[in-house]
Parts: sequence; C-alpha cells; structure tokens
Amino acid sequence: MKSKTGLLSLAEEIQFYILRFLPYRDILRCTSVCKALRQTYVSSSELQYIVELGGQCLIPVPNADLDNHTSVPERLQHLRDKAHAWFRVDILSAKTISLPELPQLRFIADGHLCSWDKEEDTATINPILPKPSQQTIERNWLPGTLCTVPNSEKLCVLMDPAQNLIAVVYTIDDETLFINLRTLDDNSPHPQAAGPTLSVSKLAGYENMYSDSAMLKVMGRHIGLLCVSSDYRTWQLQIWDWQHSTSPYSVFNDNHRHSIDFCFLGIECSLSSTI
Repeated sequence: MKSKTGLLSLAEEIQFYILRFLPYRDILRCTSVCKALRQTYVSSSELQYIVELGGQCLIPVPNADLDNHTSVPERLQHLRDKAHAWFRVDILSAKTISLPELPQLRFIADGHLCSWDKEEDTATINPILPKPSQQTIERNWLPGTLCTVPNSEKLCVLMDPAQNLIAVVYTIDDETLFINLRTLDDNSPHPQAAGPTLSVSKLAGYENMYSDSAMLKVMGRHIGLLCVSSDYRTWQLQIWDWQHSTSPYSVFNDNHRHSIDFCFLGIECSLSSTI
C-alpha cells in the first residue's frame, strides 16, 4: 500500500518555503480553507509580511546594503503601524492655524510647513505648533539661492528639519542629475554628509526621462530618488546611504506603464504601484 504524500505531510518549514512563492491572494486562499496551513501562516512573520505588502499594493525593493537590514517582524509592524496611523489621530485635540498663501508644492515635515515654488525658484520653511523641546527652523530662499550651480534646473526639493537637511535635485544638461546636500539653517555643507553632492546613476535606455518627474524622500541616513517619465512607461528608483557614500547602494527600475510611489519601512524601501 502506497503511503500518502502531499503538502500537509511535509514539515511546517517546508510548507512555509512553498507558500512564500505564491501571490499573496493565493496564500490567503490556501490558509482560509485549511487549518494546518492557517497555523503555518499565523506562525510565519514572512508570510504575513508578503500578504500585508500585497494588500497595500507594495513591492519590496532589493537592498544591496547587506550590513543594514530591518528584520521581517519589524518591517511587518512598520507596515501595520502605517496602515492604522489614522486611527490614532485625536480629532478632538486638533487646532486650527492660519497659513499664508503658498505655492502648490508644500508638505509637513517634523512640525514644519515646507514649500517650494519651482517657477519662482523660491522656498520657505516655517514651524507650526512645534513641541517645546523641538528645535525650530524658519527661513526663506530667494531665487538662485537653493542651488548656486550656474545654469542648473531644480527638479525637486526635500527638507528634513529633524536632521537639519535640505536636499535639492538639479540638472545642468537634462541628461545628468545631481543631489545637493546642505544644512537647512545656514545653507552650509552638511557635516554628516559623505559629500556635498550625491551622484545619480544613468541607466541605458532611460534617456530624457529626468526632466519629466523626480520624487525625493528621506528616512534617517537613507535617501531615495524616484524618476518617472511623463507617460509612466519608464522609471527608476535609486537609494543612498547619504552619510556614508555619494553613490547609490540600490538601483531598481522597470519599463511598465504604472503609477509609481515609494516609502521607507525602517531602513528598507517599498514601491507602491497602481495600474
């Protein structure tokens, strides 16, 4: 008589190894119809991480910085915390403040309102409801002061008051990009930066895409730059450890027609893709 063999007869770690190759929807289907596979899923942070990524339409970006990895349980917790962040907002404690008329591009960073006017080549940063112990920065940039490189075109500006950092993405010839790193408070070279300028790798087949769209984000010592063409056919993401190297340690690219965004989860990075 032949012995019965199948997925459930395998050790739990082998079941997990097989399930991790499935799309997240198939993992959910398998674990919803079988108690044993459900137990495998519940005991595996990695399977839960795959499902959480898929449910939030995120794609993990390969990390070439081998000495710095956030554990899977930590990444899973970061994902869940971000997904439920709005549930922790205390609406009753909200305050209304008056703000001056600002350019279209504006964002909140560490208790500061930041704005950048690409056409006028100006920028501002102002504290809004800062914490008593928080260092505040208030400053205006006049035309020509965001980046002093002659004949440069600014494509993106990022401000991080927590690190006293301003990063400016600029190009000179529409072919090569640079990221200038300086201090927010006095525009001097940033003392923690590996160099004043980060080099952006140029990939074959991605000509003339830089002038269309650039998105810059930072988390601690990691900076990510996403460049997307206007038709969303080509895009590339590069990530630097700006405090230790001026060259990117991770480059991710594709040529599918998607709307792309990215976010940092700890020191790991994930893409969000929308068709």
